Amino acid sequence: MKARWEKMLDAEIVAFLEACPMAALVLDAVGTIVFANAGALELFILSDAPHDLSVSDLIPEWPLPGAASQPLLVTGAGHRRDCRVNVMTWPSTSGRLTAVLIEPGSEDRHAAVAAREANLRLRYVIEMLPEAVCVFDASDRYVLWNEKYAELYPDIADHLKPGIAFEDILKISLASGRMPEVVEDKDTWLKQRMRKFRQPVSQEEQQLQDGRWLRHDDRRTPDGGAIGMRIDISELKQREERLRQLFDANPMPMLLCDGSNLQILQVNRAAIDFYGFSKATLLSRRACDMHAESEADRFADGLLELEGDCEARTVWRQRVADGSERHVLVYVRLLHEGLERRLLLTIADVSDRILAEAEANRLARHDMLTGLPNRMCFYKALDDALKVNNGRSVAVFCLDLDGFKPVNDTFGHAAGDEVLKMVAERLRGAARDHMVARLGGDEFAILMTGEVGDVADVAKGCIAAFKSSFRIEGTTVDIGISIGVSAAPENGENGEVLIQEADRALYRAKANGRNTWRMASSDHRQQTVSARVR
Repeated sequence: MKARWEKMLDAEIVAFLEACPMAALVLDAVGTIVFANAGALELFILSDAPHDLSVSDLIPEWPLPGAASQPLLVTGAGHRRDCRVNVMTWPSTSGRLTAVLIEPGSEDRHAAVAAREANLRLRYVIEMLPEAVCVFDASDRYVLWNEKYAELYPDIADHLKPGIAFEDILKISLASGRMPEVVEDKDTWLKQRMRKFRQPVSQEEQQLQDGRWLRHDDRRTPDGGAIGMRIDISELKQREERLRQLFDANPMPMLLCDGSNLQILQVNRAAIDFYGFSKATLLSRRACDMHAESEADRFADGLLELEGDCEARTVWRQRVADGSERHVLVYVRLLHEGLERRLLLTIADVSDRILAEAEANRLARHDMLTGLPNRMCFYKALDDALKVNNGRSVAVFCLDLDGFKPVNDTFGHAAGDEVLKMVAERLRGAARDHMVARLGGDEFAILMTGEVGDVADVAKGCIAAFKSSFRIEGTTVDIGISIGVSAAPENGENGEVLIQEADRALYRAKANGRNTWRMASSDHRQQTVSARVR
């Protein structure tokens, strides 16, 4: 179009009309507009030089009855207004040309000046913004954009003109083969992009060919138009990726949870390996679902009430996929994503430590050779039993092997240790689930709680357990056992006193022929109850 009117108009006329403060149109002999200056484009809201547009489309009263009049004008937006119009004609090599100079009324002139000033201020503002910005009208056509926007999209920079449709620009970019976005399916991408663009508010992250990331932030304005911002979030995405890699590569199991309902949002590889569940399964659960049933509610309540970071102090029990139980410490970090509350849980498996501590505690309280409770454990259990039973229904058995020393002397201590293990097993069987302890050497004890009427049966059962011989290195050896029994409260309610009385009864049993048992009397007299097994 520009080449067309340049040929038809002299350079001086072109310069005059472009500098003219009024809106100016140039028509050919049949009334087709061949030139429009900036004032005319703004007055009639035309996006570019008109293509085959008739002057009667803009001025319905054309042709005018006189050289100067005030006809009704129709603008490109459908508005009608009164303007003063001056018409000049002159011949040219291409035929007769007509210049139409249009001067809006004073009110329109003031409005036009104000609009131009507002437009300039708006342009100045968006150029100051650090982000790429574009403004659209209610028909999704470009109105304004800043230089950063044009620099961001060099593939469509030459096609950006006021009035061009956003969808057309996207199609031009797709067809150019130089669009910066990473697009796999062009038709699908275009439909999705336009659908999101037409929403009242939409945000979308888009990766570019050069590896950068943009966030499209489009918002509709009250008049139906739209303002779009294109924000470079490459650095943010890089930080997110580094954090994701650190999270996923961390050797400690980690869970990211919703702070309001404890739903698991993300897990790392170590968590998948630790729990043995698939990622999908873990993401369908809450943070408390792996805990032992008796602890789950308490753990959940603690997380929901959490007001800050939590250092692990409590050992929790959790179940993993194979049904086994793990002991864990849980470190919690409270995070905020906007208004959302998030919890980052780091799981420390302390099962080995707990088991080691339990084993150490067991060894401290048990005899290493026979596995029976040791003297310390027996005394503690006796004190507890007396407290629970108010000093009643408690009996203490002191047992000592008869004929054990020759075993060590003849066969050695290793063989003697094997005999002691067999003795422990026989006593366990005869004690009827009562506590059997090894006090040291070949001394043993039994703690009985409940009906003391069973004392004779237990004592006889223990002596009977030694009727059969022990086999050592192919040789049979007979070993017996002597027993002293003391019961509370007949012999007091103090554990130490009960043991002393049982020990005295034991020595009376040995003095009376061994392989027997004796019951201590309250007055320390001999022989209240006795039995002999021959």
